Amino acid sequence: MPRYYFIVRWSDREHGDPHGTELPDPAAADVYARRIIRELTEDGGYDDPDLLMVVRDAAGKTIHSLPFAGNFNRVH
Repeated sequence: MPRYYFIVRWSDREHGDPHGTELPDPAAADVYARRIIRELTEDGGYDDPDLLMVVRDAAGKTIHSLPFAGNFNRVH
């Protein structure tokens, strides 16, 4: 199963995911990223409109780049 890495990016820094998460495909990684965004936003402190969730595959290629603003409500 492919491994995806979820990185929270601010305008001046990133918080990386060193271990990644195994998921079946990029669509599942998108759903997972949106869930993370929702949970972080609900917990507070992640209300900067410039925040992005960057999803990379094991080769380091960016698969998704999702802004926090407006995305957490669309989690499945």
